[in-house]
Amino acid sequence: MISSTKTLPDGYVRSYEINLAMNKGLAVLLNIVGFFIIIFSFTLLLLFTRWARQGIFSDAFTFNANLSTIGAFLILIVFVALSLILHELIHGFFFWFFTHSRPVYALHLAYAYAAAPGWYISVRQYWIIGLAPLVLIDAVGLLLILLVPASWVLLLIFLVASNTGGSIGDMWIMLRSLQTSPSALVNDVGDGVSFYEPARP
Repeated sequence: MISSTKTLPDGYVRSYEINLAMNKGLAVLLNIVGFFIIIFSFTLLLLFTRWARQGIFSDAFTFNANLSTIGAFLILIVFVALSLILHELIHGFFFWFFTHSRPVYALHLAYAYAAAPGWYISVRQYWIIGLAPLVLIDAVGLLLILLVPASWVLLLIFLVASNTGGSIGDMWIMLRSLQTSPSALVNDVGDGVSFYEPARP
C-alpha cells in the first residue's frame, strides 16, 4: 500500500471526482438527506435514552428553564458551532497525522471542510480521516448521554444527531471510495475529492 505522497505515482489516473463547488445540486441534496438523518438519529437516540435511563425525561425538560427562549436557542447555536469546529479539527488532526503537513480549513454556506490539497492519501488512511469525527464524537456523545445530569441530555442528543446528519458528506465519499481499488489514492482539496487508481491496460 502506498503511503501519503505529494507526487502522484506513475501510472495513476483520476478515476472519479466529487466536487461540491461545481455540483451545487449534490451539495443541496446531501444537506436535505442530512436533515432527515438528523431527525431519524434524534428519534433513535430518544428511544435509546428512554430505555437506558428510564424516567429521565421527567426531568430532562428543565434544561435552561430559567433562561429566555432566545437565550436557550443562542446557547444551542453556540454548542452546534463548537461541535462543527471539533468535527473539522478531528479531520484536520488525522490529515496531519498521515501527512505531517498542516491542513487547510474553510467554511461555506452549505458545508465546512478540512483538507490536504497537496497530498495524495491512500484510500485506507482516508477512511480513517473521513470517519473519525463521526465515530469519535458520536461515541463520546453516547457515553455522556448515559452519564450527565438529566438537564443536559436533550442537548447532547441533539448534538450527536446533528453530528451524524452533518457527516453525510463524509459518508457519501466513503461509500464511493468502497468502489475503488485498495491501491487507490485520494486527493482532498476541500470543495472536491478526486480518486486516483492505476491505469487499466
